[in-house]
Amino acid sequence: MIRLGSMLPQAFMVSITELVKMVGPEKTCILLSRIGKGLAETQGAGLEGVPEDDLHYLPICPFADEIIRFVDLFGERPEEFQAIVKYVNEKEAMDKDKVECPAMASILCLLHNAYRKKRAEMAGFETLHLASKLSIAGVRLAYNEEAMEKAGKTKEDVDRILEKGACVFKFVKME
Repeated sequence: MIRLGSMLPQAFMVSITELVKMVGPEKTCILLSRIGKGLAETQGAGLEGVPEDDLHYLPICPFADEIIRFVDLFGERPEEFQAIVKYVNEKEAMDKDKVECPAMASILCLLHNAYRKKRAEMAGFETLHLASKLSIAGVRLAYNEEAMEKAGKTKEDVDRILEKGACVFKFVKME
């Protein structure tokens, strides 16, 4: 049973699956990014995360509880979520500027990356999303190799910080 306090987040998750069925993963991805940017504009400029060396990380994913609750209620990750991940991975494989792509461990990484990037951009920074993970069994770690290279970091550097959190990124001052 869905508790009233978590009904809206769960309704949002169900709406993502319905949106993929109605308009496909591409348009759903566009919407998730727009939502993230829109939320960022309400919050204003800023850099998020815990700084460590010249990187930042989030100790926990702000969406992890909702994703875990959703999977608990509805079973495995729905095929629509997997269609979004597949679409993003295929798009990234063809993208000439892969450094701009999110390291996507879950579908909500799209929304959160757009949010983080927009807030950083308003503060005068570029964001490199290096890696992310989600605490659900069977979900792989996600890396953006090109972003790690641009940041001057190895996978080992990123993994050391990823052990402490859910997401690793670097902010670079825009010129």
